[in-house]
Amino acid sequence: MSSTPNPAAGAKAGARAEPSHPAVSRGEAAPLPLAVVRRESPRPGSGRPRLWTILRRLRSLALGLVLVGAGLAAGAALQARGVLPWLAADEGTAGGPPPAAAGQQATAVFGLGRLLPDGFVVTVAPPFGAGDARVARLLVAEGERVEAGQPLAELDNRLQLLAALASAEATVRLREAELARQRVFVEASRAESRAALERAEVAAATARRELERSQELLARGHVTRATHDDALARSEAAEREVESARATLGRYTADVPDAQADIAVALRNLDAARAALALAQADLARSMVPAPAGGVVLDIHVRPGERPGERGILDMGDIDRMMAEVEVYQSRIGAVETGAPVEIAGEAFEGTIAGTVERIGWDVGRQTATGADPAARTDARVIKVYVAIDPADIARVRRFTNLQVTARISTGEGA
Repeated sequence: MSSTPNPAAGAKAGARAEPSHPAVSRGEAAPLPLAVVRRESPRPGSGRPRLWTILRRLRSLALGLVLVGAGLAAGAALQARGVLPWLAADEGTAGGPPPAAAGQQATAVFGLGRLLPDGFVVTVAPPFGAGDARVARLLVAEGERVEAGQPLAELDNRLQLLAALASAEATVRLREAELARQRVFVEASRAESRAALERAEVAAATARRELERSQELLARGHVTRATHDDALARSEAAEREVESARATLGRYTADVPDAQADIAVALRNLDAARAALALAQADLARSMVPAPAGGVVLDIHVRPGERPGERGILDMGDIDRMMAEVEVYQSRIGAVETGAPVEIAGEAFEGTIAGTVERIGWDVGRQTATGADPAARTDARVIKVYVAIDPADIARVRRFTNLQVTARISTGEGA
Protein backbone atom coordinates (compact mmCIF):
# COMPACT_ATOMS: atom_id res chain seq x y z
CA MET A 1 0.00 0.00 0.00
CA SER A 2 1.70 3.18 -1.16
CA SER A 3 1.35 6.66 0.20
CA THR A 4 1.38 9.77 -1.81
CA PRO A 5 3.11 12.75 -0.43
CA ASN A 6 0.91 15.60 0.60
CA PRO A 7 2.16 18.88 -0.82
CA ALA A 8 0.51 20.90 1.93
CA ALA A 9 2.12 18.86 4.67
CA GLY A 10 5.50 19.22 2.98
CA ALA A 11 5.08 22.95 2.85
CA LYS A 12 4.33 23.13 6.58
CA ALA A 13 7.26 20.90 7.36
CA GLY A 14 9.53 23.06 5.22
CA ALA A 15 8.26 26.11 6.99
CA ARG A 16 9.08 24.55 10.40
CA ALA A 17 12.47 23.36 9.18
CA GLU A 18 13.53 26.74 7.84
CA PRO A 19 16.46 27.89 9.86
CA SER A 20 16.14 31.08 11.74
CA HIS A 21 19.98 31.72 12.01
CA PRO A 22 20.97 34.81 9.99
CA ALA A 23 23.84 32.95 8.38
CA VAL A 24 21.44 30.47 6.82
CA SER A 25 19.34 33.22 5.43
CA ARG A 26 22.48 34.68 3.85
CA GLY A 27 23.33 31.32 2.30
CA GLU A 28 26.26 30.63 4.69
CA ALA A 29 26.97 27.35 6.52
CA ALA A 30 25.12 26.96 9.84
CA PRO A 31 27.23 26.45 13.04
CA LEU A 32 27.39 23.05 14.73
CA PRO A 33 25.28 22.65 17.87
CA LEU A 34 27.39 22.38 21.21
CA ALA A 35 26.40 20.06 24.07
CA VAL A 36 26.17 21.72 27.55
CA VAL A 37 27.93 19.75 30.30
CA ARG A 38 26.75 20.33 33.91
CA ARG A 39 29.74 20.14 36.29
CA GLU A 40 27.53 19.70 39.33
CA SER A 41 25.86 16.69 37.88
CA PRO A 42 26.45 13.64 40.03
CA ARG A 43 29.07 11.18 38.93
CA PRO A 44 29.70 7.64 39.94
CA GLY A 45 31.55 7.46 43.27
CA SER A 46 30.84 11.14 44.14
CA GLY A 47 29.82 10.23 47.80
CA ARG A 48 33.41 9.38 48.94
CA PRO A 49 34.84 12.98 49.23
CA ARG A 50 31.90 13.97 51.42
CA LEU A 51 32.75 11.08 53.74
CA TRP A 52 36.39 12.26 54.10
CA THR A 53 35.22 15.78 54.92
CA ILE A 54 32.99 14.49 57.68
CA LEU A 55 35.83 12.39 59.12
CA ARG A 56 38.23 15.36 59.17
CA ARG A 57 35.72 17.51 60.99
CA LEU A 58 35.16 14.81 63.57
CA ARG A 59 38.91 14.48 64.14
CA SER A 60 39.32 18.27 64.66
CA LEU A 61 36.44 18.25 67.12
CA ALA A 62 38.03 15.39 69.09
CA LEU A 63 41.41 17.19 69.24
CA GLY A 64 39.74 20.36 70.50
CA LEU A 65 37.97 18.42 73.23
CA VAL A 66 41.29 16.85 74.31
CA LEU A 67 42.98 20.27 74.55
CA VAL A 68 40.11 21.74 76.52
CA GLY A 69 40.22 18.81 78.91
CA ALA A 70 43.97 19.21 79.41
CA GLY A 71 43.54 22.91 80.13
CA LEU A 72 40.83 22.21 82.66
CA ALA A 73 43.00 19.60 84.37
CA ALA A 74 45.98 21.99 84.56
CA GLY A 75 43.77 24.71 85.94
CA ALA A 76 42.38 22.36 88.57
CA ALA A 77 45.93 21.39 89.58
CA LEU A 78 47.02 25.00 89.93
CA GLN A 79 43.91 25.86 91.88
CA ALA A 80 44.60 22.94 94.19
CA ARG A 81 48.04 24.44 94.89
CA GLY A 82 46.58 27.88 95.46
CA VAL A 83 48.67 29.48 92.68
CA LEU A 84 46.15 30.19 89.95
CA PRO A 85 44.18 32.89 91.84
CA TRP A 86 47.49 34.63 92.65
CA LEU A 87 48.66 34.64 89.06
CA ALA A 88 45.30 35.95 87.90
CA ALA A 89 45.64 38.91 90.23
CA ASP A 90 49.42 39.22 90.13
CA GLU A 91 50.29 42.85 89.66
CA GLY A 92 53.92 42.09 88.87
CA THR A 93 53.15 40.24 85.66
CA ALA A 94 50.36 42.49 84.53
CA GLY A 95 52.34 45.59 85.35
CA GLY A 96 49.55 47.04 87.49
CA PRO A 97 47.35 46.38 90.50
CA PRO A 98 44.86 43.48 90.35
CA PRO A 99 41.32 44.36 89.35
CA ALA A 100 38.76 44.55 92.17
CA ALA A 101 35.09 43.88 91.91
CA ALA A 102 32.68 46.79 91.95
CA GLY A 103 32.17 48.15 95.47
CA GLN A 104 35.00 45.97 96.89
CA GLN A 105 38.46 46.82 98.18
CA ALA A 106 41.52 44.61 97.74
CA THR A 107 42.62 42.73 100.88
CA ALA A 108 46.09 41.81 99.63
CA VAL A 109 48.95 43.13 97.53
CA PHE A 110 50.61 40.78 95.06
CA GLY A 111 54.10 40.88 93.63
CA LEU A 112 56.79 38.81 91.99
CA GLY A 113 60.10 38.36 93.75
CA ARG A 114 63.00 36.03 94.45
CA LEU A 115 64.30 34.02 97.38
CA LEU A 116 67.63 35.12 98.85
CA PRO A 117 69.76 34.28 101.88
CA ASP A 118 69.37 36.73 104.72
CA GLY A 119 72.09 39.31 104.12
CA PHE A 120 71.93 38.68 100.35
CA VAL A 121 74.32 36.63 98.22
CA VAL A 122 77.96 37.64 98.84
CA THR A 123 80.32 37.51 95.86
CA VAL A 124 83.82 36.77 97.19
CA ALA A 125 86.48 38.58 95.14
CA PRO A 126 90.30 38.39 95.34
CA PRO A 127 91.87 40.56 98.08
CA PHE A 128 92.97 44.10 97.32
CA GLY A 129 96.41 44.16 95.75
CA ALA A 130 96.21 40.64 94.32
CA GLY A 131 96.83 42.07 90.84
CA ASP A 132 96.76 39.51 88.08
CA ALA A 133 97.23 36.55 90.41
CA ARG A 134 95.49 33.34 89.41
CA VAL A 135 93.76 30.76 91.56
CA ALA A 136 96.23 28.03 92.54
CA ARG A 137 93.93 25.92 94.73
CA LEU A 138 90.28 25.87 95.72
CA LEU A 139 89.91 24.86 99.34
CA VAL A 140 86.10 24.49 99.42
CA ALA A 141 83.36 22.91 97.30
CA GLU A 142 79.83 23.96 96.37
CA GLY A 143 77.39 23.35 99.21
CA GLU A 144 80.12 23.32 101.85
CA ARG A 145 79.56 25.30 105.04
CA VAL A 146 82.37 27.70 106.00
CA GLU A 147 83.12 29.91 108.99
CA ALA A 148 84.16 33.55 108.99
CA GLY A 149 87.87 33.87 108.16
CA GLN A 150 88.20 30.32 106.82
CA PRO A 151 90.46 30.14 103.70
CA LEU A 152 88.44 29.59 100.53
CA ALA A 153 91.15 29.67 97.85
CA GLU A 154 94.91 30.08 97.47
CA LEU A 155 96.44 32.35 94.81
CA ASP A 156 99.54 31.53 92.79
CA ASN A 157 101.58 34.49 94.14
CA ARG A 158 102.00 32.84 97.54
CA LEU A 159 105.54 31.49 96.94
CA GLN A 160 106.82 34.91 95.91
CA LEU A 161 105.22 36.53 98.94
CA LEU A 162 106.70 33.87 101.21
CA ALA A 163 110.17 34.78 99.92
CA ALA A 164 109.49 38.48 100.55
CA LEU A 165 108.38 37.62 104.08
CA ALA A 166 111.59 35.67 104.75
CA SER A 167 113.66 38.64 103.54
CA ALA A 168 111.76 41.02 105.80
CA GLU A 169 112.27 38.72 108.79
CA ALA A 170 116.02 38.58 108.09
CA THR A 171 116.17 42.38 107.93
CA VAL A 172 114.47 42.63 111.31
CA ARG A 173 117.01 40.26 112.86
CA LEU A 174 119.84 42.32 111.35
CA ARG A 175 118.45 45.55 112.80
CA GLU A 176 118.05 43.91 116.18
CA ALA A 177 121.72 42.86 116.11
CA GLU A 178 122.74 46.39 115.16
CA LEU A 179 120.76 47.78 118.09
CA ALA A 180 122.44 45.38 120.50
CA ARG A 181 125.87 46.32 119.10
CA GLN A 182 125.12 50.01 119.50
CA ARG A 183 124.06 49.54 123.10
CA VAL A 184 127.31 47.72 123.93
CA PHE A 185 129.33 50.33 122.06
CA VAL A 186 127.62 53.21 123.86
CA GLU A 187 128.19 51.61 127.24
CA ALA A 188 131.88 51.11 126.49
CA SER A 189 132.25 54.60 125.13
CA ARG A 190 130.58 56.04 128.21
CA ALA A 191 133.07 54.29 130.47
CA GLU A 192 136.00 55.36 128.32
CA SER A 193 134.83 58.96 128.24
CA ARG A 194 134.38 59.01 131.99
CA ALA A 195 137.95 57.74 132.45
CA ALA A 196 139.29 60.32 130.01
CA LEU A 197 137.49 63.06 131.90
CA GLU A 198 139.03 61.92 135.17
CA ARG A 199 142.52 61.98 133.62
CA ALA A 200 141.92 65.43 132.22
CA GLU A 201 140.71 66.71 135.57
CA VAL A 202 143.86 65.33 137.32
CA ALA A 203 146.09 66.92 134.70
CA ALA A 204 144.27 70.21 135.01
CA ALA A 205 144.65 70.18 138.78
CA THR A 206 148.42 69.53 138.48
CA ALA A 207 148.75 72.36 135.94
CA ARG A 208 146.94 74.77 138.27
CA ARG A 209 149.28 73.95 141.18
CA GLU A 210 152.34 74.46 138.96
CA LEU A 211 150.96 77.79 137.82
CA GLU A 212 150.47 78.89 141.46
CA ARG A 213 154.09 78.00 142.36
CA SER A 214 155.29 79.75 139.23
CA GLN A 215 153.48 82.90 140.26
CA GLU A 216 155.10 82.81 143.76
CA LEU A 217 158.54 82.22 142.33
CA LEU A 218 158.04 84.99 139.77
CA ALA A 219 157.08 87.39 142.54
CA ARG A 220 160.33 86.51 144.45
CA GLY A 221 162.35 86.75 141.28
CA HIS A 222 163.41 83.14 141.25
CA VAL A 223 161.93 82.32 137.76
CA THR A 224 161.77 84.20 134.56
CA ARG A 225 158.68 85.54 132.93
CA ALA A 226 159.03 82.92 130.14
CA THR A 227 158.91 80.07 132.62
CA HIS A 228 155.78 81.54 134.20
CA ASP A 229 154.14 81.90 130.79
CA ASP A 230 154.80 78.21 130.03
CA ALA A 231 153.14 77.19 133.28
CA LEU A 232 150.17 79.39 132.46
CA ALA A 233 149.80 77.82 129.00
CA ARG A 234 149.93 74.30 130.42
CA SER A 235 147.21 75.11 132.92
CA GLU A 236 144.90 76.57 130.30
CA ALA A 237 145.45 73.56 128.00
CA ALA A 238 144.59 71.21 130.83
CA GLU A 239 141.35 73.07 131.42
CA ARG A 240 140.44 72.74 127.71
CA GLU A 241 141.10 69.01 127.93
CA VAL A 242 138.68 68.76 130.82
CA GLU A 243 135.96 70.56 128.85
CA SER A 244 136.53 68.26 125.86
CA ALA A 245 136.33 65.15 128.02
CA ARG A 246 133.12 66.36 129.61
CA ALA A 247 131.58 66.98 126.15
CA THR A 248 132.55 63.51 124.99
CA LEU A 249 131.07 61.94 128.10
CA GLY A 250 127.86 63.93 127.60
CA ARG A 251 127.41 62.30 124.20
CA TYR A 252 126.98 58.94 125.92
CA THR A 253 125.00 60.17 128.90
CA ALA A 254 121.19 60.58 128.81
CA ASP A 255 118.31 60.43 131.20
CA VAL A 256 116.92 57.40 129.29
CA PRO A 257 119.53 54.90 128.02
CA ASP A 258 117.78 54.39 124.66
CA ALA A 259 117.64 58.16 124.14
CA GLN A 260 121.33 58.17 123.21
CA ALA A 261 121.68 59.26 119.59
CA ASP A 262 123.33 56.13 118.19
CA ILE A 263 120.86 53.87 119.99
CA ALA A 264 117.90 56.01 118.83
CA VAL A 265 119.03 55.66 115.21
CA ALA A 266 119.34 51.90 115.61
CA LEU A 267 115.88 51.79 117.16
CA ARG A 268 114.35 53.70 114.24
CA ASN A 269 116.03 51.35 111.77
CA LEU A 270 114.55 48.43 113.68
CA ASP A 271 111.08 50.03 113.59
CA ALA A 272 111.36 50.44 109.81
CA ALA A 273 112.36 46.80 109.43
CA ARG A 274 109.45 45.67 111.57
CA ALA A 275 107.05 47.77 109.47
CA ALA A 276 108.42 46.12 106.34
CA LEU A 277 107.87 42.75 108.00
CA ALA A 278 104.25 43.63 108.81
CA LEU A 279 103.72 44.68 105.18
CA ALA A 280 105.17 41.39 103.97
CA GLN A 281 102.90 39.49 106.32
CA ALA A 282 99.88 41.44 105.04
CA ASP A 283 100.90 40.70 101.46
CA LEU A 284 101.21 37.03 102.29
CA ALA A 285 97.76 37.07 103.87
CA ARG A 286 96.38 38.43 100.58
CA SER A 287 97.55 35.29 98.83
CA MET A 288 94.74 33.48 100.65
CA VAL A 289 91.05 34.33 100.10
CA PRO A 290 89.19 34.20 103.43
CA ALA A 291 85.45 33.88 103.99
CA PRO A 292 84.01 37.31 104.88
CA ALA A 293 81.33 35.69 107.03
CA GLY A 294 79.88 32.32 107.89
CA GLY A 295 77.60 30.64 105.36
CA VAL A 296 77.36 28.10 102.57
CA VAL A 297 79.19 28.13 99.23
CA LEU A 298 76.47 28.54 96.60
CA ASP A 299 78.41 28.70 93.33
CA ILE A 300 82.07 28.66 92.21
CA HIS A 301 82.98 30.79 89.20
CA VAL A 302 86.66 29.89 88.59
CA ARG A 303 88.83 26.82 88.59
CA PRO A 304 92.56 26.42 89.44
CA GLY A 305 94.70 28.23 86.88
CA GLU A 306 92.04 30.82 86.01
CA ARG A 307 92.18 34.52 86.82
CA PRO A 308 89.08 35.73 88.70
CA GLY A 309 86.88 38.04 86.62
CA GLU A 310 84.06 40.41 87.40
CA ARG A 311 81.99 37.58 88.88
CA GLY A 312 84.62 36.98 91.55
CA ILE A 313 85.76 33.61 92.82
CA LEU A 314 82.53 32.27 94.33
CA ASP A 315 79.13 33.18 95.76
CA MET A 316 78.14 32.39 99.31
CA GLY A 317 75.32 33.21 101.69
CA ASP A 318 73.75 32.35 105.02
CA ILE A 319 70.91 30.05 103.93
CA ASP A 320 70.04 29.19 107.51
CA ARG A 321 68.05 32.43 107.40
CA MET A 322 66.16 33.14 104.19
CA MET A 323 64.22 36.13 102.91
CA ALA A 324 62.21 37.11 99.86
CA GLU A 325 62.82 40.26 97.84
CA VAL A 326 59.38 41.16 96.46
CA GLU A 327 58.71 43.88 93.87
CA VAL A 328 55.46 45.72 94.59
CA TYR A 329 53.87 48.04 92.09
CA GLN A 330 54.24 51.69 93.10
CA SER A 331 50.50 52.37 93.24
CA ARG A 332 50.01 49.58 95.83
CA ILE A 333 53.02 50.15 98.08
CA GLY A 334 50.96 52.42 100.35
CA ALA A 335 48.92 49.44 101.49
CA VAL A 336 52.01 47.48 102.61
CA GLU A 337 53.07 47.80 106.23
CA THR A 338 55.99 46.44 108.21
CA GLY A 339 55.01 43.29 110.09
CA ALA A 340 52.24 42.32 107.64
CA PRO A 341 51.88 38.55 107.07
CA VAL A 342 52.95 37.20 103.67
CA GLU A 343 52.24 33.99 101.80
CA ILE A 344 54.78 32.91 99.19
CA ALA A 345 54.33 30.35 96.42
CA GLY A 346 56.84 28.97 93.96
CA GLU A 347 57.15 26.25 91.37
CA ALA A 348 59.96 24.42 93.17
CA PHE A 349 58.05 23.60 96.36
CA GLU A 350 54.56 22.44 97.24
CA GLY A 351 52.00 24.73 98.82
CA THR A 352 53.02 28.04 100.32
CA ILE A 353 55.47 29.31 102.89
CA ALA A 354 54.85 32.03 105.45
CA GLY A 355 56.75 35.22 106.08
CA THR A 356 56.56 38.71 107.53
CA VAL A 357 57.34 42.07 105.96
CA GLU A 358 60.62 43.08 107.59
CA ARG A 359 61.34 46.34 105.80
CA ILE A 360 60.27 48.37 102.78
CA GLY A 361 62.73 49.85 100.32
CA TRP A 362 63.20 53.57 99.81
CA ASP A 363 63.91 53.59 96.07
CA VAL A 364 61.46 53.32 93.18
CA GLY A 365 63.10 51.37 90.38
CA ARG A 366 62.38 49.36 87.28
CA GLN A 367 60.83 45.94 87.56
CA THR A 368 63.32 43.08 87.19
CA ALA A 369 61.12 40.07 88.04
CA THR A 370 58.64 39.31 85.24
CA GLY A 371 56.29 36.42 84.57
CA ALA A 372 56.11 34.19 81.51
CA ASP A 373 53.24 36.16 79.94
CA PRO A 374 54.49 37.72 76.66
CA ALA A 375 52.21 40.69 77.29
CA ALA A 376 53.67 41.42 80.72
CA ARG A 377 55.10 44.88 81.26
CA THR A 378 58.83 45.02 81.79
CA ASP A 379 59.15 48.74 82.51
CA ALA A 380 56.82 48.97 85.51
CA ARG A 381 57.94 51.07 88.46
CA VAL A 382 58.21 49.05 91.65
CA ILE A 383 59.48 49.28 95.21
CA LYS A 384 61.25 46.35 96.84
CA VAL A 385 59.74 44.80 99.95
CA TYR A 386 61.92 42.47 102.03
CA VAL A 387 60.12 39.55 103.67
CA ALA A 388 61.63 37.41 106.44
CA ILE A 389 60.77 33.74 105.93
CA ASP A 390 59.23 31.89 108.85
CA PRO A 391 61.98 29.75 110.49
CA ALA A 392 59.69 26.72 110.29
CA ASP A 393 59.63 26.98 106.46
CA ILE A 394 63.30 27.75 105.84
CA ALA A 395 64.26 24.07 105.50
CA ARG A 396 61.91 23.77 102.51
CA VAL A 397 63.45 26.61 100.52
CA ARG A 398 67.07 26.92 101.68
CA ARG A 399 68.34 25.32 98.45
CA PHE A 400 66.41 27.67 96.16
CA THR A 401 68.43 30.88 96.12
CA ASN A 402 67.18 33.26 93.38
CA LEU A 403 64.05 31.16 92.81
CA GLN A 404 61.25 33.33 91.38
CA VAL A 405 58.21 33.35 93.65
CA THR A 406 54.84 35.03 93.92
CA ALA A 407 54.02 36.81 97.18
CA ARG A 408 50.64 37.68 98.63
CA ILE A 409 50.97 40.44 101.24
CA SER A 410 47.94 40.84 103.49
CA THR A 411 46.74 44.38 104.09
CA GLY A 412 44.15 46.06 106.31
CA GLU A 413 42.05 47.12 103.32
CA GLY A 414 38.55 45.76 102.98
CA ALA A 415 38.39 44.69 106.63
